[in-house]
This record gives sequence, structure tokens and C-alpha cells, in this order.
Amino acid sequence: MSQHTNKPAAPQGDDELARNAALFFEADRLEAYAYSLLEGDSTSTVSWERFTEAKALADAKRIEAQQDLLRIRGQLINSPLP
Repeated sequence: MSQHTNKPAAPQGDDELARNAALFFEADRLEAYAYSLLEGDSTSTVSWERFTEAKALADAKRIEAQQDLLRIRGQLINSPLP
């Protein structure tokens, strides 16, 4: 008599949520980097230009993460119950 100790496969939604969390984490990292650009010199035009560019990247990544989360939620809402 053999026992199977295999874990059940994680639902696909779990993988998607993990990838989505990584998108939010990256947005947070990019935003922290943007603000760090102002720590040394927040008065120069060059610092503000660099900050503005970095912040725009962070904002774009956050929008991507939010749109992805809405897509995931839509799939979960519309998926049939087991």
C-alpha cells in the first residue's frame, strides 16, 4: 500500500497573484529609487528631471499592476465554482 504525498497543484490564480504582487513590489522599488534621487540634492533642475523620469516609470509600473489586478479579479469573479 503506497501513500501519495504529492501536494495538490496550486490554482492558476495563485501564480497570477504572485506575479501581480511582484509588479506592485517593483513599483514600490522604483518609487523609492525616484525619491532617493532627491535626498542628496533637491534643489537642482537635473535632480528634479531625474526624479520626474524615475517617478513616471514607477507610476507606469503601478498602473500596470493595478490593471493586472483588475484583470485577475475579473477572471476570479467570472470563473465557475468548483
